[in-house]
Amino acid sequence: MSDRFHFPRAELRRRTVHGALVTGGFLVLIDGLVLVQGLIVTRLLGPSEIGLYGIVSTAVISLIALKRVGIDEQFVQQEEPDQETEFQYAFTLELGLSVGMALVILVAAPIVAAIYRDDQLAPLMAALAYLPIAFALQAPLWVYFRRMDYRRQRSLQAIQPFVSFLITVPLAAATDLGVWSLVIGQIGGYVVAVAAALIASPYRLRLRFNRQVAHRYLRFSAPILLAVVAAMLIAQGQILAVKLHDGLAAAGYITLAVTLTRYIDRADQIVTATIYPAICAIQNQREALEELYLKSNRATLLWVLPYAVGIVLFAPDLVHFVLGDKWEGAIVLLQGLAVVGAITQLGFNWFSFYRAHGDTRPPAIEASVGAIAFLVLAIPGLLLDGFDGFVAGRVLAALIVLAVRALFIRRLLPGARYATLLAPSALPIALSAAAVGIVRLAAWGGHRGLAQALIELGLFVAVYVAIALRRERELLGELLGALRGSRAASTPSQSRPRPEAGHPA
Repeated sequence: MSDRFHFPRAELRRRTVHGALVTGGFLVLIDGLVLVQGLIVTRLLGPSEIGLYGIVSTAVISLIALKRVGIDEQFVQQEEPDQETEFQYAFTLELGLSVGMALVILVAAPIVAAIYRDDQLAPLMAALAYLPIAFALQAPLWVYFRRMDYRRQRSLQAIQPFVSFLITVPLAAATDLGVWSLVIGQIGGYVVAVAAALIASPYRLRLRFNRQVAHRYLRFSAPILLAVVAAMLIAQGQILAVKLHDGLAAAGYITLAVTLTRYIDRADQIVTATIYPAICAIQNQREALEELYLKSNRATLLWVLPYAVGIVLFAPDLVHFVLGDKWEGAIVLLQGLAVVGAITQLGFNWFSFYRAHGDTRPPAIEASVGAIAFLVLAIPGLLLDGFDGFVAGRVLAALIVLAVRALFIRRLLPGARYATLLAPSALPIALSAAAVGIVRLAAWGGHRGLAQALIELGLFVAVYVAIALRRERELLGELLGALRGSRAASTPSQSRPRPEAGHPA
């Protein structure tokens, strides 16, 4: 048997909750740092420079996503007896794909520049070709993830954004490097992060290939590749369509909208990045899986809904009082993508439950439907009615995806329903939004200043937190109790745990 955990399985519930808090603290800290860097650099560089970086970074990350086909997830899911050898097999596959992708990025750089009709893009994109190899060299973090050793995993992951911040902001403020300050800062961060990961690796890094093992990983990864291609089509397609339709500044608008609305999914990232090893450990216990699915999604919606609704309500204030009026064109995109993000996050971590069972096809089907809906609805909407039509198309496409998702969720987890997930958070978000609306109608009137905007924001947060904490006090109390160990440690639903999986390496 494998050395999956370095702790008794009876502690799985407590370890999962503790891991969520560690992961949550990490993401809050890092996302806050990245957000501050983004706002500072956005103001210093302006829409055109940010538009350049948005085009390049979206293209590169989309290409890199093509090789991120779940090798790390398959490594976490497997139960092979020799984990060091298995890690070396997985690392070899990941590194081989990464080297190939680095070459693809170099070849694609002049093509992207030609598509966007801007020669500045070619050298910028070529300068980011190292990224897939940098990601592969951080493979030792997979081992800590599989063992649910979140402190070690997250402390190593935190190195890159901290170093990048310390380099990027001074360069952007004190030099004329423009968009290159972002590139140089990122390179510096990854150099330090990769060195730390290699030093901390619990296994030796060596190249090891086995055709049978590679075939096993391929069966798991092929549908994930299809899902990644579909997601890339949307990510790259929207920025390309907006840029060609409305120009480089518009590309900056949608880059800003994507950057800020991506924080909608951070709660899901916290939870999904924590519970996947636990899902793998209890994959044959349906009642336990349903409980884990329902409670994890209820917990994430406590963040998703207020963040998304907050962007819809306060995006104009963010532009007028923080970023400046030159970003006014981004308001409708900010609001629209916030709505799309909220819809998309409903039951979002369902794919992890399928992958933990070794079935990666249903998420690929959902992603394919989403890409087709994007092409059929969002792109024509942009051509017919500009940003308003684009947003309407994206919202309709997200609703179609949600319907497809419901079918697959019921197949694996028959007791899970969207209404169960939404009910606890719907009332708090409705009342907090209504409170803001009342203030806007009844308060100062006339010109809305910064003071009124801040009061409205404070009221929105206070009303939501007060009501949400009351409605979800049982769930939050259970999570805190599990963290303190005040309840009997067990897997979800007090299900009987599987036998201990071997010994630490």
